[in-house]
Amino acid sequence: MQIEIPDELAAAVAEIAKTTGQDVQSLVAEMVTEAIKMRRVPTIHFEDGAVGRRACVPGTGIPIWEVAKYYEYVGQDFDELQRGFDWIGRHHLEAAIDYYEAFPEDIKRYLLTEEQEMAAMEAFWEANPYARPPWRRRPQSEASTSESAVVKSSA
Repeated sequence: MQIEIPDELAAAVAEIAKTTGQDVQSLVAEMVTEAIKMRRVPTIHFEDGAVGRRACVPGTGIPIWEVAKYYEYVGQDFDELQRGFDWIGRHHLEAAIDYYEAFPEDIKRYLLTEEQEMAAMEAFWEANPYARPPWRRRPQSEASTSESAVVKSSA
């Protein structure tokens, strides 16, 4: 598919691509994808975050996956969801759930069980031991502890 856009929009897209480090074609594809999703669920919007762009609950900056995760945690009980996010209007929560149901592939990757999250963290820490927080470090073996005690006492 080829489309033509006015020169001023093409210049704006080129500038955004330069700023974000994306190539123009992938940026335009991302923009079109977001526009289609916003057309299907009109009140949601997209924001840049620490791990890329994500759909957010209108007026909050809260990623929709966070609402969806809690929604699943409370057994898809919308009233309980509303109690858990009581500062967000019902209409916006409905939009978040509508988005989750319309585009589950965007959200499901964030919905891990606690066991899956801990396994992922353990795998990350195994690959990057320097990142393991001190309170999660493995204790030294008894042998190495007693050897260091002997060395300290004989010195």
